[in-house]
Order: sequence, then C-alpha cells, then structure tokens
Amino acid sequence: MSAITIVKCAAVVAGLAFMAATAHAQTVLFSDNFDSDSTASWTVNSFVGGTTSSGGSAVNSANFFYDYSAVGVPAAPNSSGGSTRGLKLQANISGTGPVAGLPPGISVSPTGQSFNGDYSLRFDWWTNFIGNVSGGIGNAGGGSGSTQLSTFGLLSSGTVANYVGSCDGIFYGATPDGASASDYRAYSVTAQSGYATGTTGVNYQNVYAAGSQQNTNLYYATPFPGGKTAPLYQQTNYASTQTGTTVVGTPSFTWNDVLIEKSGATITWTVNGTLLATTSTSGFATATKGNNILFGQADTSVGAGTPAATFQAVDFTLIDNVRVLTAVPEPTTLGLLAAAAAGAMPLVGRWRRRRHVD
Repeated sequence: MSAITIVKCAAVVAGLAFMAATAHAQTVLFSDNFDSDSTASWTVNSFVGGTTSSGGSAVNSANFFYDYSAVGVPAAPNSSGGSTRGLKLQANISGTGPVAGLPPGISVSPTGQSFNGDYSLRFDWWTNFIGNVSGGIGNAGGGSGSTQLSTFGLLSSGTVANYVGSCDGIFYGATPDGASASDYRAYSVTAQSGYATGTTGVNYQNVYAAGSQQNTNLYYATPFPGGKTAPLYQQTNYASTQTGTTVVGTPSFTWNDVLIEKSGATITWTVNGTLLATTSTSGFATATKGNNILFGQADTSVGAGTPAATFQAVDFTLIDNVRVLTAVPEPTTLGLLAAAAAGAMPLVGRWRRRRHVD
C-alpha cells in the first residue's frame, strides 16, 4: 500500500469516525424561547360559546412575552441566563363562562410552519391552578373551575382552534389537579371527544401506557411524584387557595420536560422520560389537516372559575423553549457507521506494521 493510498484510507477512516460520532446530532427545524416578543410570528385560534375566532379575548388569552417570575415561577430548565419569559395560555377566565355549548379553549401555532417526515417536538411545560379553600392545592378536587387542560400536539393546520371537542390533528392534554376521571388525554381528528382506554370504536388507535387515564394510577407517580408547593409569591398573595402540596400523579407547580415524536404513522407522548401515550394515524378514516404544531389551554366545563380575580391570576399553562428537531437516526445506522470506521482501522495498522518491518 502506497503512502498516498494510506493517506486516503486514513482520511476515509477519519470521515467515517466523524460521521459515527455526529450522526446522532439533530437539526433544529424551528425554535422559540420567547425571550423576545414573537407575537407576530404566531397564529392564535380561540373558541368561545360556539364561535371560533382569531386572536385572544376576555375569555381566552395568549401572551407570547410573559414574564412568569411575576407570579413566582422560576426559570425553565432550558432557559438561557435565567430568563423567565415564556408563552402563557389561559381559557375561560372572564368570570362568567359561556351559557352553554362546548367548553372554551384556545390554541396557538407558529404561523405558516409545516414540518414533514419524522421529527420531534420538545419543550418545557408548567401548569398552574387555583386551589381549594380547604386544603389548597393539596385538595384533589381543586378550586372552582380549576380542572382545565394544558394541550400540545402536531399535524394541525395551525389555523383553527383545537380544544375539548374539536381537533384537526393530534393533541395531548393533562389536568393540573387530578380532579378528573381522565387526567391524561389524547385527541385526534378522528376522536374529537378524546380517546378512552380499551379498543372499542376508534380507541384502538391510541394506547395509554398506564392502561388508565387517572392520576391515581401508580404509573403516573414516576413522572409526577407530587409533593410540590405553589411559588412563595402565590402562597403569600393568594393564601386562601395556594397553600398545601400537590397530590401524587399530578404535573402541576413544577417544570416538566415534554417530548412528542412522530415516526411514520406513530406519534408518542413522553413526559419527564416516561411514555404516556402512543397514537397511530394508520387507521384514521379522516386525514389530519396539516403539518403544524400547537399549544393550548382548554376548559373541561363551561363553568367559570371563582373567585374570578384569583382564578385569572393563577390558573394557566406556561410553555417555554420550544424546539422542533429532526428525527434521531436509527440505532442500526449508527452501528453501521461505527462498524465501517472500526473495520477500516486495521488496514492502517497493517500498513504501518509492514512499513516498519520493511
């Protein structure tokens, strides 16, 4: 083997090694940390009393440049430099609530975005709720109107409201207080009212990893151990409702790491490293309406939260440090690259030994 050949071989080895080392890197397709006001880059879709509209209202609200330290919430884990700016979402906060119909809800999507192929959506999530005058946030019944949903999903058009009873893609939701028989939920364009456990009807399309949707199932104790307290600011300024500690299986009053992954027809929802739900679009009779992501807040009833001023101040969802990333290469791909690099190395070694002997 000539010196020129060995140089080429070494270059190939180096290239393969580099590929093996970096193949796991993901490309960022979209991101927003809300450290600057990005309101103009997002589309807001709201539903109230049978009417959908663009933008927020006195009933539903979205703030893309909210300083959540104002209510005592600490910086999210993935924030840079201790930033406390994020997206704040609220639903049914008018103090009166609609007369009838589906409960109010709001969803937001980055304007004009479309994500194709396989990818993941990752972000920091905080859910805050009004506690009960008896037991505070440790009362599993919560305060009046406390049981709402933080929602997040994909495959949406990004131009219509997604809420309880209406979905144009796939979204997942969780209650903050553990006051529902269905605390963890999945919705889709073919399951507008949400998926139940079991396989009857369209429910075969979705599997809850716990086999249950209630926070009391022990499975939810791993990602959501409970025992959290409201920020000191809230305990001090809203002492009648914000004392106590959260019950096991609830995601509130702490930052959570959320990952939603799309791989072919399969969508998975993971929080704090624990898989919560898997949804397959392969059996959908109705196609999803787009390729955008969404975040939202949706009430589970038409009743208004009270006392209104306290409810408006402490019942909300926070989203921060949103990233849409390309899919991680399959382990087999990484293995082949590593094997190729490893296989080429002996060639260099044999040439060097032979060169030394000669």
